[in-house]
Amino acid sequence: MLLNIIHLETRPDRWSVLIKEIKKQDITDYRIWPGIPTLQPKTGISLAHKQIVAHAQAFSQPQVMIAEDDLKFTAGHGYRYFLENLPTDFDLYLGGIMYGTIKPDKTVKRFAGLTLYIVHQRFYETFLQLPDDKHLDQALDNKGKYVVCE
Repeated sequence: MLLNIIHLETRPDRWSVLIKEIKKQDITDYRIWPGIPTLQPKTGISLAHKQIVAHAQAFSQPQVMIAEDDLKFTAGHGYRYFLENLPTDFDLYLGGIMYGTIKPDKTVKRFAGLTLYIVHQRFYETFLQLPDDKHLDQALDNKGKYVVCE
């Protein structure tokens, strides 16, 4: 599956770290998308993520994987583990979260952290209709089935 990575060109400090992480995880199938600078960072972040989901929707992709340029795995095989543990029933499959309570079934209703995730096709329209003036992860609160990779 193609890994779509958002990189804001005004953050060159993240570029070398990102390239090292890509090589360390042996990620070869990826595309870099431009970040969208705006006066309100949360708006730019929302628009940057949505451009990728809109592209996936336009090309009828069954799922789309998105990462931010500060992507960091805690294990040498973390990327492969994430892909190998893709659930069958989800709206968002999250590589991890920085905030939120993960239930025993690995789901979460409210969370923070969209560093790495996969969006299912059935959730594209809901995702694209989220308001751009809120933090994207907060706008997602209780809107779908979110499964966390553990």
